[in-house]
Amino acid sequence: MRKIVFTLIIIILFFGGFFIIRLGQEPSDDFACKDCNIILITLTNLRYDHISGNGYFRPTSPALDAFAAESIVFDNAFAHSSWTLPEGISIFTSLYPYRHGVMNRYDGSILSQNTPTLIDVLGEQGYLTAGFSGGFDYDAAFGLTNRFGEYQECIEGKDEGIWRYGKLSCSAPKALEWIQNHRDRKFFVHVQGYDPHCPFSQEGSRYDPDYAGTVDFSNCLWTFEKTEQRIIDGKPYYPVSSPTTEGKASVFLGEEDVDHLIALYDESITKSDAVIGSFLKEVEKLGISDNTIIIFTSEHGDMLGKQGRFMRGGPLRGTFYDDVLHIPFFIKHPKLDPTRIDGLVEHVDIMPTLLDFLGIKKPSVLDGKSLVPLIGEGKEVNKYVFAGAEFHPENSPYFQESTRIETIRSREFKLIRETTISTDTPFSDLELYDLKNDKEELYNVAEGRTDILNELLLKLNDWSEKMRDST
Repeated sequence: MRKIVFTLIIIILFFGGFFIIRLGQEPSDDFACKDCNIILITLTNLRYDHISGNGYFRPTSPALDAFAAESIVFDNAFAHSSWTLPEGISIFTSLYPYRHGVMNRYDGSILSQNTPTLIDVLGEQGYLTAGFSGGFDYDAAFGLTNRFGEYQECIEGKDEGIWRYGKLSCSAPKALEWIQNHRDRKFFVHVQGYDPHCPFSQEGSRYDPDYAGTVDFSNCLWTFEKTEQRIIDGKPYYPVSSPTTEGKASVFLGEEDVDHLIALYDESITKSDAVIGSFLKEVEKLGISDNTIIIFTSEHGDMLGKQGRFMRGGPLRGTFYDDVLHIPFFIKHPKLDPTRIDGLVEHVDIMPTLLDFLGIKKPSVLDGKSLVPLIGEGKEVNKYVFAGAEFHPENSPYFQESTRIETIRSREFKLIRETTISTDTPFSDLELYDLKNDKEELYNVAEGRTDILNELLLKLNDWSEKMRDST
């Protein structure tokens, strides 16, 4: 009897131990989605805090809210630049803007053919690849979208004018048709639109139908530094400029005008949300959900009057507030349960995370980190997140000096540094924000918290020098 009991114990311990080992391996197995399709949707200019599911007071995004409820939602995801060209390339290369080097539209900058992108890596693994964008900063001339097996741009706006930002209402149907025709093969598709990007229509707003002002919102209205209000006829107004004023602040926005600008922005989100909802429903009908990962994010957000700043005006001081850098980021994975995650993540983390899901070897030089440990174990992946880019004006009526703007952000503090780099007497301006007590980044505490300032400054210097020395 004792021999039998002893034998049973040995068997239980052996197979129990084996079972425990197998359980220990299960988390990595749970993330595996070998040969899964990838659909990446990016809605340029969408702020994290204007999505209704993130607590915004208007019902701007019912379709995205429903999608988020089925997804892994990263509540602290951040971009690396304030405009689309460098940011889009960072998403596809897992490299910070300094490292991929494409930070100017007009100086001939182009992504090196030696730099591997998500498009290239998946293509080499037998994926069909296709991109459907609103053009402009996704133009094939910049060396990114020309790598898709098929690429189409949706160019809308004035035939001869400056505004040629295509929308999801054009690119999404084209992408859907392509998916329908290629669903029998594994594929990677990027769908992009500039719907919440200025200029905004002045045809009216569902969120502010009684607006009686006279401001023309059919042009972008922006500032290039912090703007102080001016008192006109006893009322405060913000001076802003537009393309028609060649950088001169000759448009004045009162409180009701700013409110209407925000209402128009919110309406553009709601209209594009409906397109996204329709697109996702049609994809669902194709019966490919069990082997398709869908990612949604935005390249960057926008400034809508905080600190007297409107739009982004290029990488100048003020454009690296969370209004611009804090972006939505959802992943719907067919094998993972929906959840919300508050760990710090960056756009450069998307590529290594997807490649881990697919079981594909990652390129040797990536700045991002796989988010699998964060998703599976709650393990911190990024103690800090970084942003940094340079801007060099080329015959611009708006800018006279080349600038560099950088930021380092922890969960508690954020440091922004702007530096002029094209003058004989360059200067740096520092802004430090206590995010626990000042989420809106309204009070610069650089002078009062020199301990935190110096600590973050050392880390930012190390990161910046490393990135720029490696180009």
